[in-house]
Amino acid sequence: MNRIGKRGLSLAIATVWMCAVNVNAQEVDLGLTIGAFHSDNIRRESVGEESQTVGELGLRLGWTRDSGRLDADVDANLAYREYFDDAYDSDLQGGFNGRLTYWFLPERLSWEFQDNYARALIDPRNVDTPGNQQNANYFTTGPDLRLQIGERTAVLVGGRWSDAYYEDTDAGNQRLTGTLGIERSLSERSTLSVNATADRVEFDDDGLGSDFDRQSGYIEYANQGARTRLSLRAGGTVLHDFGDTTDGPLFNLTIERQLSARSTLTVNAGTELTDSAEAMRRDQVIDGVDIEGGRPIVSSGQFQSDYVSVGWALEGARTTLDLAADLRSEDYERDATLNRDAIGATASFVRQLSARLSWRLFGGWTTQDFDRSNVKFDEWNAGTGFDWLLTETVGVTLVAERFEGSGDTLAGANQRDYTENRVTVHLTYTPRRR
Repeated sequence: MNRIGKRGLSLAIATVWMCAVNVNAQEVDLGLTIGAFHSDNIRRESVGEESQTVGELGLRLGWTRDSGRLDADVDANLAYREYFDDAYDSDLQGGFNGRLTYWFLPERLSWEFQDNYARALIDPRNVDTPGNQQNANYFTTGPDLRLQIGERTAVLVGGRWSDAYYEDTDAGNQRLTGTLGIERSLSERSTLSVNATADRVEFDDDGLGSDFDRQSGYIEYANQGARTRLSLRAGGTVLHDFGDTTDGPLFNLTIERQLSARSTLTVNAGTELTDSAEAMRRDQVIDGVDIEGGRPIVSSGQFQSDYVSVGWALEGARTTLDLAADLRSEDYERDATLNRDAIGATASFVRQLSARLSWRLFGGWTTQDFDRSNVKFDEWNAGTGFDWLLTETVGVTLVAERFEGSGDTLAGANQRDYTENRVTVHLTYTPRRR
């Protein structure tokens, strides 16, 4: 890992430590696991399946804080895996999405740290296995200044330095970003702003010839109602890349609606000219982080990203239900073989059978079409499991899961047909919160 990439992971480790020493705080959700799973086809091969037992040390962390000089929002789901029969090298699965803001002058001057970690695909057209994954980290830091020029109007100025690190792909880069905006408070719950952003991105490998400048201008509207949160951004982006100029629309919409006391509907939609690092951060904010979550695609070029994501969550007294679906299309500027259309859906059902025993059922499906590469495939997964609390803090988890794939890889048509069955046993520890 390069020197800068370590800074991002250092922020993740520091954040975990800060939460651990404050584990009794109400805003911290911390869980630790130790255990193993057995797979009957760890390489997801069509023939010649290889079984493997894998040890795991896991961390689940949720932390929010919005008080005093420190604001924080952290979502982590990580698992260190050791492959006992050496099918793969040990790795860190899952993801981390963290943001820390320190206010030097409340509501006026702040400094922000943001870090995102995930396991990204080396080539998304081949099967998703540890051998086709790499560490990806995107770290950002910089100040924000708010200058009040009236009771309801303010000038917004911000600057950022960012580093994108990829373990095996020559797409690592650093960038400088400047933002300028004018914000008008329409009411106690809504604001309207006009904004301009400029980026300069330089890649670690000069031979790629991928350095670019990017400018965006947009209008942003935000409203926080009693039951509805709305955020809308509309404008355009211009990309300058070695004499070539590309432009595209910029549109982002987020709606979160409290349908009832127990159910919530969330919609995210947009189109933007973006890159691998920014897309990874956006997807983690929308979808959260998961051990076996969607893998980011890594490219040294920009791409136009169109996406729609809809989620519905129900939290009853004894039953929890989550349904989600997403649709996306990506058009790459430099490598058209990565162009893809994808559709996916997930579902999760949890039932509290007793005070100490719960049962869960979950599944997911995705279909992807890389039309320029003649690669198209479908993948399914389904599982069930039990969570049994032995004490107030210690429990046992047992999960059975099945994965299936069908379709193509870069090796040829119908080379993705596989099945994999897993059985997982974990000992869990969740500290008591006072």
